[in-house]
Amino acid sequence: AIKQEHWVFLSGFEDTDVAAFLVPVLGVEFILGLLGNSLALFIFCVHTRPWSSNVVFLVSLVAADFLLIVSLPLRVDYYYWETWRFGATACKANLFMLSANRSASVVFLTAIALNRYLKVVWPHHALSRASGRAAAGVAGGLWGGILLLNGHLLQIPSQGKFCISYQLGTSPWAGLRWHQALFVLGFFLTFALILFAIVSIGLTIRRRGLGGQAGPRRALRMLATVVAVYTFCSLPSVLFGLASIVAFHLHACRALDLCSQLFHGSLAFTYLNSVLDPVLYCFSSPSF
Repeated sequence: AIKQEHWVFLSGFEDTDVAAFLVPVLGVEFILGLLGNSLALFIFCVHTRPWSSNVVFLVSLVAADFLLIVSLPLRVDYYYWETWRFGATACKANLFMLSANRSASVVFLTAIALNRYLKVVWPHHALSRASGRAAAGVAGGLWGGILLLNGHLLQIPSQGKFCISYQLGTSPWAGLRWHQALFVLGFFLTFALILFAIVSIGLTIRRRGLGGQAGPRRALRMLATVVAVYTFCSLPSVLFGLASIVAFHLHACRALDLCSQLFHGSLAFTYLNSVLDPVLYCFSSPSF
């Protein structure tokens, strides 16, 4: 069976080396993310009028990033002291905002990709001519779905001095399997849809001879940036998370310990997505 110390590690967070890595990295991500996304919000609100459907989804992505940014100081404190000092309610709210950020990033990056796909591949379709107001309605519905998908984290059992949502080897709570599935499937589904959009746009540009037009080229560059940033930030945590689950079921204690440490450390790359999103805006809006 899995040794008890591995059960403890996976149910909480007791790795000093990983914590020492996460504290300064998350601190820097908080500062850069706050500055970059504040600037992006200022540009969208002051220099971008009227809002197109693309800008509506980009602003929703900024809002998702702020969910993460306001949560990071509590995570820095948690990793620094290696104990959660703010009570069970604050823990649930913190985990909910972190997970909602991840889901919202997945959803709105997909929405941005499909919006670009429609405008280039199906420029005369009614959906490609949707107004900013219609896009705002869609974004509102997507936000409602995001909050519902992550509502299970508000019911997570109290963990005492720990505050973590991805667990193995502990008494399972009702939403654990759903939480793990959302984490993994969200990545692969989004990755597949964005790749579909890129391939379709590339083929359309070649078939219709649109290579000389700025709009289609900008759409292709933006989606290529989305794939690069999304893969760099999200793939490590997904792979190490899956490896941890496999090692746990194979009772491979040493591999489980290593994969678990790598998984927790790779979460810093997941949070980096919110810092790099302003780079995406430079490729998606002439205002930048």
